[in-house]
Amino acid sequence: MDKLDLLNIALRIESTGYEGYAQLAEKTKGKMKEFFSHLAAQEREHFETFKTIFQKIEKHEEPQSWGDLEALGYWQAYAQVAIFPKISNPKVPATMQEAIHAAVEAEKESIIFYNGIKEYFEDKTEIQKIIQEEQKHLLDLLSLPDARK
Repeated sequence: MDKLDLLNIALRIESTGYEGYAQLAEKTKGKMKEFFSHLAAQEREHFETFKTIFQKIEKHEEPQSWGDLEALGYWQAYAQVAIFPKISNPKVPATMQEAIHAAVEAEKESIIFYNGIKEYFEDKTEIQKIIQEEQKHLLDLLSLPDARK
């Protein structure tokens, strides 16, 4: 396992986040449509940021296994157990409350994952920016009326 493996997980998280928010934007109207469209656009930006990081590493670094394979295996297992089951269902939840709760869980898990993997990258600036945006998504989702039910 190497940095590219972790970035592939991040790309999958962001791609799925984009698809989910885009579907919610299609299903809603007015302010909620704008809200979910905005979240979808930010997830797409995060995808592009991780893709750029991936391409830089792929081009400029020798592929190698890291010394702490146990820790890396942990983050891969974490994604498999805690993140992917929550984001792998392509069906939009039936109610807004269910959709918001699913989005909250996905945002929380991605924040945990990104905080855990950022230490493996020399330039943490871009990943830290994504973490801050994901934290804002979480706060925005939690401020919605259906999040409190």
